[in-house]
Order: sequence, then structure tokens, then C-alpha cells
Amino acid sequence: MKENNNLPEYLKDYSGYLIGIKNLSEVYVKNIISTVKQFLDFVNMHILKNKYADSKDITINDIRTITNSNIYSYLFYLAENHYKASSRITKTEFLRNFFDYLFRIKHNIFQEPLKKIKREKKQVSNLPNYLSLEESKKLLSVYATSSKLKDIRNNAIIYLFLNCGLRHNELRSLNISDLNLNNNTFIINGKGNKERTGYLNDSTKSALMEYLKVRDKFFIGGNSVALFLNENGCRMSRCSINRLVDKAYIKAGLDPSNYGVHTLRHTCATILYKSGIDIKVI
Repeated sequence: MKENNNLPEYLKDYSGYLIGIKNLSEVYVKNIISTVKQFLDFVNMHILKNKYADSKDITINDIRTITNSNIYSYLFYLAENHYKASSRITKTEFLRNFFDYLFRIKHNIFQEPLKKIKREKKQVSNLPNYLSLEESKKLLSVYATSSKLKDIRNNAIIYLFLNCGLRHNELRSLNISDLNLNNNTFIINGKGNKERTGYLNDSTKSALMEYLKVRDKFFIGGNSVALFLNENGCRMSRCSINRLVDKAYIKAGLDPSNYGVHTLRHTCATILYKSGIDIKVI
């Protein structure tokens, strides 16, 4: 994983283990490593009293001294800094897995400081799992007739999310070479780098073809590989995709605080299920 030069060696090793052995995505691993690094920063500042100029110098011997009380202090620190309960639970599990790795896999520590810390249950989300058929039609109509270049791109993205049930990273990582419009199919690089075939209905294919007509003219000199590009010709970021989906919800008269990108995948799966199609294919 890139950008890990500011990490201690054992954390670099953990990153490699998660990607290479556990087969987790780089984005997910980056979130895990970020949490552990945040914890180490906290330990260096509040537990070790700034023993090191940088937390990357914290040693395994230092980690062996971490206690349950230190973990609780970190969790209290998160609460004081207004982290949501769901975020605190996620971070706790990231740390639990990190210490489990050091204890069971690497045998670098002699006890697990999180072993006696009970797992909290995540609160049940009140977000709707999927859109109704009428709401789906409203969303698909938002950019359908626009001739603006961004809207043509956004229209193709909304159609792919809603009609093909793509995950966020699956859409973002699509390349031009993944498309086979002659067969109405495309390659999806899913979780764990597992490839599967996606199928385009007529409306989604049409939306994609309209975008491809303007893509190279509008995004000059940029990334010639990525399918969906931003104004600078670079592969679109997660934040950019989130923003365009939120704007689409607003234009469709839907509250984006109640829906997310993954809602579109749930909607696709629900519609397929009601149609009698095996949703395991998505």
C-alpha cells in the first residue's frame, strides 16, 4: 500500500498481511491503518508523554505495556472529540484485530489488551434499505435529458449503480477496457479482487454510450484508462461520486441524509429479487 513511509515496520507488515493474506481492499486497509496510527499518536502523546518525536518510532516493547485502561482512555478521547458511536465501535474492532494479529499471528505481545473489553452492538440504522420503484424512476430521470457534459457522465453513473448493483469501489475502479458493448457486458473487479461479469440493459448501455461520445472531448489529456473521470482528467474520487449521488437525490426530491450510494445497490438487489432473479450474481 502506498503512503506508508511514516509507519513503524510492524504496522507496514500488518498492512501487507491484510492485503496479501486477508485479501482486503486497499481502501479498507487504509482506514484500518489510519485508526491504528491515530491510536499510536494518542499513546505517544498521552501515555508515553511524548517519548518520541513521531509515533512511528513506538516499539513493540512500548506496545507490550499498553493496558485495558489505556484503551478506555483512547475511547474516552474519541467520545470527547465527538466521534459517533458507530465510528468508535468500528475503531475498537480495528484495534482488536490489530492486537490479535500481534498476539496470535506474530507472537510479538504476550497478552491482548482488548480481550476483556466487551464488544458494543452497533445501533440499527434507520436508513431505508432501498428505493421504491417510483423513487428509482425519479432518480433515473434526473440527468436523462440534460446535454451538459457532467450530467451525461453522472447519468451513466446513476444508471450503472441502480441497474447493475455495483459497489462504490467497483464503479470507481472501472476502466474503458472492462467494457464489451458488443455483448452488452462488462468486467467488475469485486471484493477480494474477484472478477465477475456485469450485464447492461438497453437503457444503461445507451447512457454509457452517450457518455463515451463526450468523454474524450471533455477530459482532454487525462487518464486514458479510467472509465469515469473528473474535470482534470483523473479517475473520480469517492467523495466526488458521493457528492454527485447526493445531488441526484436532491434533484429527485429525495433527502440525501436518508439515502446513500449503497442504497442503490440494495435497490437493484430488491428489484431483481422481486423479479425472481438470483441476486447472488450481484
